[in-house]
This record gives sequence, structure tokens and C-alpha cells, in this order.
Amino acid sequence: MAWGLGWATLLNLSAQHPLLLRLESDAQEWLYAWRGPQQPSPEVVILGIDGRIDEQGESGDGQHNVDFLLERANYAGLTLRLLEEAEARVVVLNLPSSFVVPQNLGNENLDAPLRQVVQRYPDRLVLATRSSESFGRSEINIYNHFLPFSSLRLEYLVPPEHVQGVVQHRVDRTGILRQAQLRGLYLRRDSQEEQMFASVEALAFAKYDPEKASRWFRKRGLQPFQFNPLGSQHSIPIIPIERVCPPLISQTGSGSPTLSPGQACRGQEGIPPLDPKVADQLRDKIVLVGFVGGYPETFPVRTADGSQIAAVELQAQILSSLLTGQVYRSLPAELAAGVVFLLGAATGLLLVLYRPSSRENRWKQARSLLLPLLGLAVYEGWAVAQFLLWRWIWPLTLPALAVGLTGVSLLLTLVILENQERLLAQQQELERLRRAEQEAAIDQARKLLYRIATDIHDRELQELKVVMDELESLQWQQQQGKDPDPAIYDRLLEQLERIGRGIREQLNDVRTLATKLRISPSLREGLHRGIDTYLDELIRTGSLTLPVERHLQPLEEPNTGEWFDQREDILRFLREAIGNVIAHVQPPKGNASFVKVSLVQKERHCCLSVINDGVEYAPSPGGGYGSKAMNTIARYLPKGSWHRTHTPEGHTYVELHWEMPL
Repeated sequence: MAWGLGWATLLNLSAQHPLLLRLESDAQEWLYAWRGPQQPSPEVVILGIDGRIDEQGESGDGQHNVDFLLERANYAGLTLRLLEEAEARVVVLNLPSSFVVPQNLGNENLDAPLRQVVQRYPDRLVLATRSSESFGRSEINIYNHFLPFSSLRLEYLVPPEHVQGVVQHRVDRTGILRQAQLRGLYLRRDSQEEQMFASVEALAFAKYDPEKASRWFRKRGLQPFQFNPLGSQHSIPIIPIERVCPPLISQTGSGSPTLSPGQACRGQEGIPPLDPKVADQLRDKIVLVGFVGGYPETFPVRTADGSQIAAVELQAQILSSLLTGQVYRSLPAELAAGVVFLLGAATGLLLVLYRPSSRENRWKQARSLLLPLLGLAVYEGWAVAQFLLWRWIWPLTLPALAVGLTGVSLLLTLVILENQERLLAQQQELERLRRAEQEAAIDQARKLLYRIATDIHDRELQELKVVMDELESLQWQQQQGKDPDPAIYDRLLEQLERIGRGIREQLNDVRTLATKLRISPSLREGLHRGIDTYLDELIRTGSLTLPVERHLQPLEEPNTGEWFDQREDILRFLREAIGNVIAHVQPPKGNASFVKVSLVQKERHCCLSVINDGVEYAPSPGGGYGSKAMNTIARYLPKGSWHRTHTPEGHTYVELHWEMPL
């Protein structure tokens, strides 16, 4: 139970880790693909703008080949044609990004046509507004120039929240959009005040069927919900915009025909009526006008089934879920955590109660191991049935990981317990040898220092004492008026020179020993300072020519001899990693454009990383000793490990992890 509860606790605490989220997403994508084609709501239609004309007819020079001119008058004419001629019930306009700014041409107000449409059909029109994040708050633009305003009453004739719906796609840590927002509190950029706005889908749903929307909101509230992803091969109709606003063919001065796209929506004379088949597809529907390709405003989004779709298609799928009531529900977080705890603890109990003995045959051993796997298979089958039949999302990967990790950990623990006495004896013997080696090394250093001090005392200092005595004798002779022999001075100078040379030789021996016992001076202020100094030295000497990004956090370092020794090894690891970058991917040997060195600490866990984006032009077939040295360094650090990974973006990560000693 300890192993099971331990792994379950760790997995539940790490449930939001990108790796675990990716595993769960992959499992759900497989289930979404297995469920087969889904039937969307027939009340939703997309009017797509992709910048191309499917059937251009006879185009002379082919220069005008866009399907719809992104002009405000065109959008006004398009909306009128959808609401009046096609009799669409609700129209949602995903306007270009440039429409957030008012536009005038001389004395002509180019925003007036669309503003008149908003004033005329406020209950059947929705203007999609994208939100953006700023300082942790969601902001939106207000289409003031499209909203009718009363200068007498100084208020909007149509309030912004009545016609503007917000597009806010909040993806999870894996970049997947699973939930749809129905409303939110947003900061208006015009007044810098926060106001509640509904989402595009919720506002269109409320205008299309107020009674059904009211029942939905009373039953499920306005909290985010998991919509039913229909995939990129959905059957929601996408009608090309040129079928509603057909391009007009006009004659140029040279007599060649040219296309004038979008002009049909301006209400000019001679415009052909709307195709009855197209009108039938749009009548009494929610028509979403937006970009399905060819423009930056397409805003592709990845959904839970793994498909990449345009933003307007996502709106259609969310609306389809609202209209049909096809939504997915996840287990509450507490219940999902309980499932992981239960399976982890049950696995531990089963393996302990039916644990195999080394004397039993292989069949009995295998049978005891199959019990947790059988239990896991039963649970996974239940989770799949809940997903496919009732749209309940149960955790899939965390229970499997809890069972697998608990089983492996418990089996390894049982093996270790059987060999505990032998391993303990070996550890005691190794510890005794290690202490003996340490004591021997300390004794050797003590004896060497003692011998050097004794040699200096017994030889050089004794000779110096004799010379001093002779100098005192010469001084006394001079005071008595006697002239000493000049050869004595030469002999004394030779003795002093010999004494100095002997002392220097002894000090050289001490210096040699000190070089083996010292720490790097640059590391005395901390590991981050030593790394910084080393990088500066490489740049100063010209060995490292790449731009260097540094993120060096000062560590909480203990003042122990054990850490000083480990710190030297970590700096040597960095030298190996930077040396590999210089030797293999730095121009001209590779195409690296930068190198980033990062040192971070979180509680006792520390990480040193070296990142570059280079590829070696001519890799050598043989390997060097760098990786062996890095393996050795990592192995002797507390809980040390290192790895080298290559990302799809072409970046190479070299990371060293260890635990700071107490």
C-alpha cells in the first residue's frame, strides 16, 4: 500500500505535467477516432472565405481572383442578403482585424452601412470579437463605430454586450482546446472598465432559440463545458462566399473581362438573385461568416480529437454541441484522484498477498503478476465504455501508470529485501575500505607536511643558525679592531644562497601538494560566479564566438568539503558540454546561432542546462571521452543524472540534475 499510495500521490500531484497531459491527450485522441463519425446540428452553416474563387468562369488576365473584397460595405451587403433574401435566422460575422479601427474616406463614413445593419437587426446579428491577454487580464475591443448611438440620450441604441460576442480560446498546457467559454469578465479598451460579455456561441445560441438556451443555462449554468469535437472531416456545410456574393464580370477598356469580387453584395443593379439551393441551405439557420483559409484571421486551433481546424469551424462545432446537447463531462478531480489511489493501493495489496516465491514454478509466478493487469484491463474497459456510450471522460493513463509503477517498484523492493543481508555486508565492507582510504590519504598528507617542516628545521634553519653565529663573531672582531679574512664573506654568501635554494625547493613541494588540495578561485563566490567567469574567459580568448544567453541563479550552497569537491566536478561537466558545442556545432563546424546556459534551484533540486540550435556539418564517426566524463560526474553527485535530448525544432538540450547536499 505504501508503494501504491506513494505513486498515486506523486501522479496526482503531477497530473498537470506536460508529459502526463500529452499521454492522456493521446489516449483520448484514440478514443475520439474510434467512436466513428458524429452527426452535427443541421441548424449551423459556415459561409467560408478563403481568398480563392472555385469557378472563375472566363477570366481574362486572371489578376482578380479573390473571392470576397474585405470592405465594410461588402460585409453590410452580405449581411442584408443573408438576413433578408436568404432568411437566415442569426448571422455571426468574424470580421477582419483591421475593422477594429473606424474608417472614413473624405466626408464619407465607410462604417455607416454596417452600423445601419446592426441598428436594423440587433437581435439577429452577432459581431465576433477576439480577446487578448494583457497583464493577466483579458481585453477586448468595442466596435463603437458599428454601434448606433443616440447623441440626445448619450447612450448606445444597441448595447455592445447585446451584439458583440467574445472569441476566447483557452488551450491547456499541451496546446489543445477542450473547453468552451460561455461568458467572461473582460476589460473594455475604450473605457478601461471590466464588463461581462457572452461568448460568440452563447450569444448566437440565445438569439437563435431563447427558450432552449434558457433551459440549457439553467440546467448546466454558464461554466465552461467540454464540447463534442467533430474533427476536420465534419459534415457541417461550408458554403463558399462567392455562391452568395458572386463576382461580377465587367469589361475593361481593352475589352477583356475582369472579375469584381464582392460587388454583388453592394446592391447594384443587375445582380442575379440568390441561388434557390443556396437559399434553402441558409434559411432559418445560424450562418457563421468567417475565414477558412488564405488569411491570417483563420486562426487554426487544435481540438481534443487531434484535428486542426479554423476558428470559424470551431465556433460551428461548439454551437452544434449547444444545440444538440452533445457535451462531454470529466470526472471531478477528487473522484479521479480517488480512482488512481484505489488502483495503486489495490495493486500493491494483490502483489503482496499473491507474491511469487523463487521456489514456485514459472506459471504460478506469472499468474500472480497477471492479477493487477487483469484488474487494470477491467477498469480501462469500463472507462472506454463510459466514453463511447455516455460521454464521460475517466482518467486513462494515470491509473495505468499507477498500476505499472507500483508493480515494478514493489517487485524490485521484494528482490532487494531477499538480498538485503548480502548487500548490507558488501556496503559495510565498502564503507570500511572507504574510511581506510580516507584515513590513509589524510595520514599521508600529514606525514608529508610534517616531513617538509622537519627537513627545513633540521637542515636549512640549522645552517642559518650557524651563519648567524659566524656573523655575530665577525661583528665582534670588527668591534675589537681586527680585520677578518675577506674569503669568509664569500663563504657566508654561498651558504646563504644554498639555504635559500633549499627552502625554495621545500616550498615548491608544498606548492605542488597545495595545487592538488585547492579549489578553483572563481568558485569561492559560488557556482554561478564560477560559470560566469568561465564563459567570460572563453569569450575573451575567442574560443566561444556564439551569442551566449545566461540565466544563472545563485544557489544555496553549504560550506562543506563534500560540496566543494562536487562543485569542481559540476564546473568540469560544464566545460565538457561547452567544449562539445565549440568542437562540433559552432561555425564553421556547424550552424549553431546561439548557446544558452541556465542554472536553477528549486528547494534542494538543482539543474544545469546547456542549449543550442546547431547541427554538425561533418560528424566524426568515432566518439570521444566527453560523455564518459559526464557520466562519471553525474554518477557521483547526490541523485545525479544527466541526459541529452533533441527537440523537433532542432534544439539540443544537455541537462545535469542533482540534489544539493545538506
